[in-house]
Amino acid sequence: MIRPDFQYQSSQCRLLSRPGALERLAAEVAALGLQRLMFVSGTRSAAGAAGRATRSALAGLIVCEKLGIPQHSGVATVDEIVALARQHGVDGFVAVGGGSASDSAKAAAIVLAEGGQLVDHANVFYPPDRYVQKVLDRPKLPIIAIPTTLSAAEVTPGLGIRDEHGHKLVFWDPHLVPRLIVLDGRATLDVPASLFASTGMNALAHCVEGIYSKVRNPISEGLALQGIRVLQRALLNVTENPDDEDARADALVGAYLSGMVIGNARVGIDHAICHGLGSLGGLPHGVANSIMLAHAMRFNREVSADHLALVAQALGADTRGMSAGAAADAAIAALESLQLRLGVPRRLGEAGLDRALLPRLAEGAMSDRGLYFNPRLATQAEVLALLEAAW
Repeated sequence: MIRPDFQYQSSQCRLLSRPGALERLAAEVAALGLQRLMFVSGTRSAAGAAGRATRSALAGLIVCEKLGIPQHSGVATVDEIVALARQHGVDGFVAVGGGSASDSAKAAAIVLAEGGQLVDHANVFYPPDRYVQKVLDRPKLPIIAIPTTLSAAEVTPGLGIRDEHGHKLVFWDPHLVPRLIVLDGRATLDVPASLFASTGMNALAHCVEGIYSKVRNPISEGLALQGIRVLQRALLNVTENPDDEDARADALVGAYLSGMVIGNARVGIDHAICHGLGSLGGLPHGVANSIMLAHAMRFNREVSADHLALVAQALGADTRGMSAGAAADAAIAALESLQLRLGVPRRLGEAGLDRALLPRLAEGAMSDRGLYFNPRLATQAEVLALLEAAW
């Protein structure tokens, strides 16, 4: 039965997905009426195929650049982007690379539109069940996003930015969704397959958490199940054949679907923990999700077995004749099998996390909004137990 009480919000985003799509970028930007763009990218992405093609196509429209965007971009980086945007009078951003490039452009758009300091606009979660979302209703500068990983940050109205204390500030504003997203598998051929695999696990986590989220809905559920199917197949193909342009294109589409999922259904305890693993622990977000997702699924099993059974089926497990609990276990087993086949990290200790950080990470997770949307309430002791199990 489809639950009758839900809401769903779409965006004004245009998606362009085709081989060589970046060659048409100038025409797409002209249709948006933009003339003074800031190019925002990490060092590797700017020098890669996608960065070079974008700068070439928009050579007459890019008036300034902010390169070297780090993983888990911070408030200081956003402040630099804001100052540069004001100095050059930009009318839009073009973000190329992983999630940090898109998130940095979104954060700068918030400050430019809303004024004040970035922290003034962050959402706040008060354990165990109070969530305050700031209303950010002023128009934002348009963003054009060209993803080269599978973070799906470019798709969502949300973002996370690291503060000076290693805590991830989170924001939510439908006006931030890019006006144009360009998916070009050909332009990602120089991106390591291992990076596709780990960031793809993040996209899978979006789908899984969206299926059992407290604010799940039937539209997001359908997107999530298709996203899981597409991502599993594409990630395996890219891992086995890194030069498979079609598989890379499929993976980008799977990640886009995952972003559509959490644009409404949100994320849960997996991301609540992973945000801190990145901003405080220094792990790449994809690596953190690769490790934590199965543990999060186990934590939620007792209240979300029916939903995890759907995940099992999407991952290709034969659940005929199984109870909901057994099917949920099959979903976790299928996920762990996929981890092995992709060769992604499976333990926090192996990924280089300092075990002494676990108590601080557990404490920090308690103020992350992901716990609000998780189907099962979590105590700090339970979060610490999850981290210990994953370490």
